[in-house]
Amino acid sequence: MLAVIRRLDGLFAYIPEAALLLFIRIVMAHVFWASGRSKIVDGTWFSLRPEIIDQFRDDFHTPFPALFAPLAATMEHFLPFLLVLGLFSRFAALGLVGMTLFIQIFVFPDAWWTVHSLWLGLLLTIVVRGGGAWSLDRWVMGNV
Repeated sequence: MLAVIRRLDGLFAYIPEAALLLFIRIVMAHVFWASGRSKIVDGTWFSLRPEIIDQFRDDFHTPFPALFAPLAATMEHFLPFLLVLGLFSRFAALGLVGMTLFIQIFVFPDAWWTVHSLWLGLLLTIVVRGGGAWSLDRWVMGNV
C-alpha cells in the first residue's frame, strides 16, 4: 500500500507549477471581477450604480464612501485583468490583498474564516511565487 501511495505522490511532481499558478490567478480574478461588475450599471462599460456610494456609507460603514466606492470598482476591474494576463502579477495580487484586508476590516468583519483567509492564502501564493511560467511576467519582467 505504501508503494502505491509513494507512486501517486511522485506523480504530483509532474503537475506544472505554472498550471497551478494560472488556476489561482483565474480564480481570484473572477472573485474580484464579479464584485466589480456588480457595482456597474448593466449594459455600460463603467458607470457606477448610484446606490453603490450609499451602500458603502450606510451598509459597509466605510470611510470616505464617495472615494472608496469608485476606487473599489476600478481596482476590481483593473487588478483581475492584470492577474489573468499574468502581468505584474505580484503587484496585482498585493493590491487585492489590500482590498481583502479592507473588506475584512470595514465591510464583512465576520468573514475571516469563511472566505477572506482563503483569498489571502491564494493571493499570497501569487505574491510569493509570482505569476508563473505561463504569464506575461516571464517575458516582460524576465522572471516567473
